[in-house]
Amino acid sequence: MVTDAGKLEVARHQRELILKPNRMHIFGMPMSVDPIEHITEGATSKLAELPQGAFDFGLLLKDDSITLTREVEKDEINAIGYSNPVKSDFIKDISGIGFTGLETNRYNIQNNLGMDLSEMRADPVTGEVAFDQAAIAEILQLRYLLVSQFNSGVDRIYLSRLLYCGEVAEMGEQTLSDAGGALTWPTKVNAMVDPKYGVSVRHFFGGPGWARVLEDAGFKKGTTSGGGG
Repeated sequence: MVTDAGKLEVARHQRELILKPNRMHIFGMPMSVDPIEHITEGATSKLAELPQGAFDFGLLLKDDSITLTREVEKDEINAIGYSNPVKSDFIKDISGIGFTGLETNRYNIQNNLGMDLSEMRADPVTGEVAFDQAAIAEILQLRYLLVSQFNSGVDRIYLSRLLYCGEVAEMGEQTLSDAGGALTWPTKVNAMVDPKYGVSVRHFFGGPGWARVLEDAGFKKGTTSGGGG
């Protein structure tokens, strides 16, 4: 039987698993870049370098935060004489990320307009960028990587989520006003199944702090073989 003192000890440890982020970034990668398998490396569990071709969407609006969305739909079969369904299956399960970019950069503009502007060139004299909006927005595909940090120093924990094949599902409204606030770029991205890898989302939990609470979180550390790191 667990004693009252034992229960208090368990409660103390579990508080370490309550995560409140202090840093967050969203990165994009072309579909030509292979999906990352890990976000940390080495004995110190430091953040690994992102692959070549990755880019940062920039500063994000704090008021809206980052939303990790999930839309699930279930099909149910009901039978005469039963008040509950006798069989159910998930027929829709779409994860996504919602965020509001603060920087007016090419990546946020592309998401908002549904246009690939990678080949767009500014006027050589004035530096002006001008173009016609496409009559029908294009569905652009990118790999999206959310990286969030909790705590600091040796207690750092990283939570990350990779959308293998992200597609912009919604472009939020924009407001221009001198009453306060800034021009923002709200975006919601849905994770689609990557046809090559057969999955849509990869989850990551890492960092030196995570290694310290690994067992409290209910996980066991794997073993290495052949002297590998």
